[in-house]
Amino acid sequence: MKNIFTLLVTGLFTITSFTTLNAQDCKTKLSLFAENAKAKNYAEAETQLNELRKECPTISSALYAYGERIYKNKMKTGTDKRAAAEELIQLYKDRMANVPAKTKKGDILGKIGTLMVDHKIGTAKSQYDIFDEAFKTDLKNFKNPKSLYQYFELYYNMYTDGNQGIALENLIQKYEELNEKFESESERLAKTKNELIAKKDGGQELTSKEARAERIADTNVKAIAIFSGNMESLIEKVSTCETLIPLFRKNFDANRSNALWLKRAAGRLDAKGCDEDPLFVELVEAVDALEPSANSKRYLSGIYERKGNATRAEEYLKQSLSMETDPIRKGKLLYKIADKAKKKGQKSKARKYYLDAVKSNPSLGSAYLKIAQLYASSVNQCGNDEFTKRAGYWKAAEMARKAGQVDPSLKSIASRTVNSYMKSAPSKSDIFSKGYKGGESVPLNCWIGGSVRVPSL
Repeated sequence: MKNIFTLLVTGLFTITSFTTLNAQDCKTKLSLFAENAKAKNYAEAETQLNELRKECPTISSALYAYGERIYKNKMKTGTDKRAAAEELIQLYKDRMANVPAKTKKGDILGKIGTLMVDHKIGTAKSQYDIFDEAFKTDLKNFKNPKSLYQYFELYYNMYTDGNQGIALENLIQKYEELNEKFESESERLAKTKNELIAKKDGGQELTSKEARAERIADTNVKAIAIFSGNMESLIEKVSTCETLIPLFRKNFDANRSNALWLKRAAGRLDAKGCDEDPLFVELVEAVDALEPSANSKRYLSGIYERKGNATRAEEYLKQSLSMETDPIRKGKLLYKIADKAKKKGQKSKARKYYLDAVKSNPSLGSAYLKIAQLYASSVNQCGNDEFTKRAGYWKAAEMARKAGQVDPSLKSIASRTVNSYMKSAPSKSDIFSKGYKGGESVPLNCWIGGSVRVPSL
């Protein structure tokens, strides 16, 4: 009996030692694989990757992170890009199965969906289902702008096909959900950028990690502008005042106590310029009674302004601004107020609110671009002769230049805008003919006010 017990203990010790040895082997193999992947020895690394996926699939998320590099390189340099994409998709699926605690599911599903769309893998429905799972199970990490747009585009195509049972109200709801996601990501990135701007303005240099975070934020801000704009272009085709008003009217009574539905409906009508319809007034009054917000007060301000009641309009506008305490959202609110004023030709008022928007959200460079447009459109009002009129373009260029300074993601468009305005401004020969040497001030005798400095020759 004693011998049997001894054999059992010895056997258990042997099994334990073997398991530990295997774990150590896995770590050693992973280390060698990682070195090859880092050195871009992808052929050898892929062989090691296949062994590790078979023998040690749960060892580390690093296995899948370095594996991603290998398949991305195959997609870039190989001849069969679709096959490489399918291999990468399987790697992503294995990662979710084997190291779920170290995997952002929404991010990985978004990558899978984008690979499927880009390389025409699977049906449109299967592509959509991958994105839909990401959206419903891990919205926080489903945030790649391109993936979000592709998700909507697939749904839009399914709607236009007419055989998927998707009604216009379903499409509008999907748009609103994704638009809100784009907005929340924009706000998150703006907060990151503003923190970095404040550090630089304070005379501190960014660390390499912070500089990288700034580059990533700039890239994603630009991508959000592109893909949210593309999404807006799609919804514009089917959501006009003529289609939205009867749709929302039909569903209004059933949603009188649904604050989210009311806010979305009012916001869509406002965005589409349908805010003069009586339904818009009813929606705003209903949502303000249920869940008053900065936006509902802003809508009411516009309603009373159209009625000619300037006092009530100003009262609601003040309430709107006082209710919004988040600086990023307040900047967005001020920007919308400025846009409304700009459309009405209220240039001085628009400038005021654009500048207030930048004070609230320092990275809102698009506000400076809008001011530049206001100045450029007013040059003929701001001088007594051709030279002083065209001098207004220097002021416009100054504002455009600021846009690129506070928001590097706008640097390219800001630079093009500056160049365009400078070509319209007085030339060096014009400056010389006037007897200027550079540095003199030219008054802007119009709503712009102040003066602009003559560039040095």
